[in-house]
This record gives sequence, C-alpha cells and structure tokens, in this order.
Amino acid sequence: MSELIVETHALSKTYGKHTVLKDISLSVEQGEIVAVIGPSGAGKSTLLKLLDGLEKPTEGTVNLFSEELNKHSVRKLRSRTGMLFQKTILFDRTVEENITLGLSYRHIPAAERKKRTSELLAEINMESYAKHRGRTLSGGEGQRVAFARVLVTKPELLFLDEPTANLDPLATAALEEMILRENHAHKTTVIINTHDQAQAQRLADRVIVLIDGTIRQTGTPDDIWYHPADSAAARFVGFQNIIPCSIHDGMLSFGTAKIPTEKKDMDGFMMIRAEDITLSKTEGNICGTVISLTRRGAFIEIEVDAGCTFSIRIPHKEYTGDIAIGNQIYLSWNSDALIFSER
Repeated sequence: MSELIVETHALSKTYGKHTVLKDISLSVEQGEIVAVIGPSGAGKSTLLKLLDGLEKPTEGTVNLFSEELNKHSVRKLRSRTGMLFQKTILFDRTVEENITLGLSYRHIPAAERKKRTSELLAEINMESYAKHRGRTLSGGEGQRVAFARVLVTKPELLFLDEPTANLDPLATAALEEMILRENHAHKTTVIINTHDQAQAQRLADRVIVLIDGTIRQTGTPDDIWYHPADSAAARFVGFQNIIPCSIHDGMLSFGTAKIPTEKKDMDGFMMIRAEDITLSKTEGNICGTVISLTRRGAFIEIEVDAGCTFSIRIPHKEYTGDIAIGNQIYLSWNSDALIFSER
C-alpha cells in the first residue's frame, strides 16, 4: 500500500455564520493525481488552503506526510509542498531570477540554485527565455514560469488552484504536460482544483465532487462521469435527464410510462445522458412528441414530451432532417445507460 500523503478527518470551515466546508474526510496516496471539481462557491479553493496550512480549520484535522498540520508543524510541512494559483504572479525580474526566488528564500547555495534553474528551463523548453523579463511574457508563458518556480523547490506535494483557468488551449496543454511530467518523473502527489471537467478526465487518477461544501462522490473519472452517486453529482457532470421515478414489483414508472425492470424497489431518480438516447419513428422503449429541435454547434438537441421531458443529443452530421416539431417519436436506450439514485 502506498504512503498516505494527505488525510483529513471531519474537516469544516466557517466564516462567521457561513459554512464553506462541512465534514470533509479524504485521503490521497503518494503519486496520485486527484482532481477536485464542483461549481463556483463549492469550497474548492478553501479546501486547498486548509490542506496547505494557509487557513486554519474551524473543526477537524489535516495530516500531511503522517503528521498533523498545526501551528507547530506548519512551517516544516509546507517546506515539502508547493502551491500554484490561478493568477500568474511574476516579479519584474528575469525569468531566471523569478524561478530561483523560492530557492533563495530556502537558503539554497547560489551554485545549486543556478544548476536547478538551468536544468528546469531545459526540461520545459524555455532556455531561450532565461534573460527575458517576467512581465514581457504571454499568459501561458508566465504561468509556466510560475509553475517552474514551484517545481524548482522539489515539492513532494503540489496544490494547483485552477492553474489553467486563464489560458488558451495550447497554453493549457503545455502546462498539463508539465504536471504529468512532474508526476511521472518524481512520483509527485498532485491535488488540482479545476472547472474544466475534460481536464480532470485527462489528468486525474481520482476525482472528488464537491458541492455545497460537502463531498458528494469520490472515484475514478469513469465512476464520476458514468456512474454518478446522486442527482446533484449527475447534474454537475452533465446528465441532462434527471427524472423522478419509482420502481415497484418489477416495474419502472416515470412520467406516464411504465416499463419492466430488474432493479430493486426504490423511489428516486433515473438519470441518462442525452447522447445515450436513440430515436426511431417505428419502435422503442417509450413514445413521445417532439417539442423542440435546436442546432447547437456540431449537435442537434431535441426535446421530447413523453409524460416528462427528455433531452436527446445527436451529431448534426447524422441528422437527416426527417424529425420535426410535433412528430411522434420513439425513444430507446441500453439498460446500462440508466443510472438510479434514491431521493
């Protein structure tokens, strides 16, 4: 079993009467990349600040490297971590001087500072930028330098708070490559907050869904995006169809429809992605009436009233134009595409 690098127990944070985080218990093993996702205001940034010792919890504990994070240990433990924020902060110095700054604060000898900086600039293909002023760089270049300033201190644990939020796709790809390289080369543990769900899928070994200050689900990317734990998690990761239902005596009831099922009895929600529903004019699981049809980029989005409203998405290139508002249409899906959660 890998070493636990981060562990929290019943962690909560309150500002005045406003509770930002409540009862957060999590663990992260050495070498993992863990992405924290959730809507704005969910508490993602506050969580990172608590884990890095920048904020004190109202309740609960944080352990880093098997040692409790408190006022006595915070300085020592933070010397083993690094933090990269959303906003690029560079000083009006050269790129080389910006990168070595963190080493200066740690009293690393000048020769070692120069060696580490040169090696890191070579790794990220920015040797030619060494003498450029930090404030002359583009946003993507500047964020890579800010990240290099963190990496040059050789952190064992990286906290990344929306590090690519202000970057274009090419700059984002370059920074993601740096993250993966650092993780693979040094088994550096990474916890990243991101609004970019595709980024979480690209980078993370595990994903934490944080909603309204609580953890709603933790799992692999496939767990999160294809088997959400409840309706809130499903809605956040893009399930367009979250429909009240009940299952009793082998029958699934929703809207005005009833279909056989082998699922156990429950009252709750059935959830299915819009792209997992197929349409036919002749047969299917249920029948309804087309009530809207909209082109959205490369897709056609269709809404069907079948006693409740279903959203369906099909690629525009597959749309033959034979479906119109008012048409009767049949909806079908594979049984494993349906996800259920209790109320």
